[in-house]
Amino acid sequence: MTDTAKRMMDAAKTEAMFEAAERALPMVQRQANLLAKMRRAHYNASIAQGFSPDEALALCMESVVF
Repeated sequence: MTDTAKRMMDAAKTEAMFEAAERALPMVQRQANLLAKMRRAHYNASIAQGFSPDEALALCMESVVF
């Protein structure tokens, strides 16, 4: 493959990657919204169990949300 052909193929692959990422953006936004709601629920539950706001925040920062 010539250097010119390789550059053209690389550019096409990069463009395809950006287009795929743009198509995925709405799903990424939905996932981020859901994750934020889950973090808020964990924070509120920690407060309800008697943790201070700082403690609840620390727990939420350390916990893994699936």
